[in-house]
Amino acid sequence: MSINIQLRLFASLQKWSPDPSVSIELSASSTARNAYLGIGVPDAEVAIIMINGKRGLPDDILSDGDKVQLFPFIGGG
Repeated sequence: MSINIQLRLFASLQKWSPDPSVSIELSASSTARNAYLGIGVPDAEVAIIMINGKRGLPDDILSDGDKVQLFPFIGGG
């Protein structure tokens, strides 16, 4: 069984996808980490994960139709 999710990359994370918003098919019981590692985004680059508008964690299990947003660390000074 598989699920389909929408993955949206922000700021510097967009370099891992030609389109900042992509549809991804994953196996059932996949995590947010499985989704972003699957398109090549390293763990060390992801600062914030939002799942359906709420703060998520890399090991949160995704469901069919979930909307996942990834944000990088932001520097300043």
